[in-house]
Amino acid sequence: MFSRYYQVAGITIKVNSDLEITDTTFAPKFKLFEIKVPGDDVVVINHHFGLPEFNTNNAGKIVYSKPPWIIYEKEHEYTYILQTSPDPEDDRINQIMFCNNDYSEITIYNNDVYTEGFKKGNKGALTLNPTDQIFLSEVLSRRDGCYFHSDGMIIDGNGYLFIGHSGAGKSTIAMMLQDNGEILCDDRMIVRKKNENFKIYGNWSHGTLPIVSASSSLLKAIFFLNQSKTNHIEPIYKSMDKIKILIACMVKPLNSNKWWDSSLNLIEEIANEIPCYNLFFNKNGLIYKKIVSLKP
Repeated sequence: MFSRYYQVAGITIKVNSDLEITDTTFAPKFKLFEIKVPGDDVVVINHHFGLPEFNTNNAGKIVYSKPPWIIYEKEHEYTYILQTSPDPEDDRINQIMFCNNDYSEITIYNNDVYTEGFKKGNKGALTLNPTDQIFLSEVLSRRDGCYFHSDGMIIDGNGYLFIGHSGAGKSTIAMMLQDNGEILCDDRMIVRKKNENFKIYGNWSHGTLPIVSASSSLLKAIFFLNQSKTNHIEPIYKSMDKIKILIACMVKPLNSNKWWDSSLNLIEEIANEIPCYNLFFNKNGLIYKKIVSLKP
């Protein structure tokens, strides 16, 4: 068994594999997150190659079914089936993932295509899934954390989150501000409460900009993005107004039946503790001065 360690949001991810993990197995961005010594909080991914026999009659009840994913629950354990096609009539399988109750360990079986992809290298996800957030969103929900559709930056030592769905301007504002701070990720950001403080964490799930960072920072303010002809910032005072937008822009786990209560509590805490603003901006870059002039 071959092993490597990676760290994101204060969580160590130990990747075990029957096949050798080389310096080129995963995309170069993972070098930023690779560590030699595991931390106290360890999540384990076990990769095996070749699919086992799978009997749906023994898999438990279906809790999610939307191509290409089917999720079964049985005795508080979960089985994820990643099909090869979005066509519901095509039942060929890319992966079978067995997850324990708290998602601290998953065992993944890969078909021949995924096995060859692993050997060729440059994989963009440690799970070999289309994205690791399928798995990590569950891990975070059990650790006072979540993903947001957002760009995150550290500016003058302060952590800022710029939230918005596709087309809102996350990558645009990151490019405008990149000379004034450090981009953590331009599309998916992790927020986690640790030691009574909210922090933002860089991760490898980037969007248009292939810029990521393993850095983190205390979260000082959240901006909801609005492209405009002018540059101005409006504070949001009502917690419920903040909560509605935060929920809409949260990246929700596929297996959401265990997710809602803990995540709603987290959202309410963020809304009550972190200053939030509507940010209206154009592309002249002058919004930077208005951001740093705020005193959260």
